Amino acid sequence: MNNVQGAFFSYDEFRQSLHQPPQSARVWTSDKLAAMRESLAGSEVDIVALAHDNSLEGCKLTPGVAVSMQWLKPGAVLNGHAHGWWHLFVIQAGSGLLTMGEDDEVRASTGDVLLVPAWTRHGFVNTSATESMAMLNMSNMPQLALLSSMATAVS
Repeated sequence: MNNVQGAFFSYDEFRQSLHQPPQSARVWTSDKLAAMRESLAGSEVDIVALAHDNSLEGCKLTPGVAVSMQWLKPGAVLNGHAHGWWHLFVIQAGSGLLTMGEDDEVRASTGDVLLVPAWTRHGFVNTSATESMAMLNMSNMPQLALLSSMATAVS
């Protein structure tokens, strides 16, 4: 029974624990991203998670949010799928089609911003024969992972 015993802190101590130091600014230069992408040349999936430091915990750039760079090779198809987190895609280079649901297709090109709500079936097609489609991808995947861990701990 001792392993379930809780602890107590004064309200003032609790409030002080909420004051975390601000996160430091970070820069991911295009040459370093290009080098990272080059290292993935033989991989099926060209996705790099951006992080504050060399830890998986560092992948949470802001609380509950992950950011990654994703490249689709010329002619590549990312089949439609759905999941519980949302995406916000910013097309950095190239063009293609975003498929949503069963019928909707949206042409996407450099500068476009695409919101895919949670549980919306989505996929991409790079329609270029020569240029990769580069996307900055933001999602609330860490937030959902935390909620899932909490639910598992309770059940």
